[in-house]
Amino acid sequence: MNSSINEITSNKNKYFKRFKSLNMKKYRESERLYLLEGQRYIDTAIELKLKFEALLFDIDSWNQMELKAQNFYLEAAEVFVFPSHLFKEITQTEQSQGFLGVINMPEVLEIDFIEKSMADKTKLNILLLDRVQDPGNLGTIIRTADAAGIEFVLLAKGTVDAYSPKVVRSTAGSILNIKLIALEEVEVAISELKTYGFNIIATALEGAKDYGESSCYKSRNCLIIGNEANGVSAEILNMADNKVKIPIFGKAESLNAAVAAGIMMYKLNSL
Repeated sequence: MNSSINEITSNKNKYFKRFKSLNMKKYRESERLYLLEGQRYIDTAIELKLKFEALLFDIDSWNQMELKAQNFYLEAAEVFVFPSHLFKEITQTEQSQGFLGVINMPEVLEIDFIEKSMADKTKLNILLLDRVQDPGNLGTIIRTADAAGIEFVLLAKGTVDAYSPKVVRSTAGSILNIKLIALEEVEVAISELKTYGFNIIATALEGAKDYGESSCYKSRNCLIIGNEANGVSAEILNMADNKVKIPIFGKAESLNAAVAAGIMMYKLNSL
């Protein structure tokens, strides 16, 4: 592919309006596209041969680029160049490198995809998020899951959109590496996971064992992290095979959801 350079100078332009609209969930979902910001992450996605709808650049960033780099991006997708004030409207961030990718969302995965992937695996740990609402928390959890070797992150209904710009930025590129599965009916999904041999572990404050208790874990584990304010729902807790808690040694009432998820994922990874 060897595309042309499209220079956009007006906020009335149809491409400007289209790309800016991807900051809203309904347009991301209808077009199955999201915004990926940052040169390093865009370069990684290109190297992974992921499909871009377009590549967007602040005109200053584009003009400062060597010809070899410009050709690299022109080979990858259609290029659009914007003056700084318009580019900032699309990125909606204060400090930007001037690089944005309009990238295709991966194919929609169903829960049975996990079973298909288990054929050659004796051990598998996955993560299920129950109504995690903060974009920074979700992004950090996805990033940590990637670091901890968690391949699948399941998103129960009510969890913040994983492809919102704030979440994507917080993943620091890990959105490209993790397989996300959206769940419409979380209880049905948990029942199905049990038929695949998964041990369901929910974090809880009451009636829970210390997270260091080895009997709480098996070779296949589904870790559930709950809502920041209310924790894991009662319905899901009732389906858990094991409930665990991370001890609090100071005066804090609880841990941040992303911190708790990180501790638990690394615990799973150490088994």
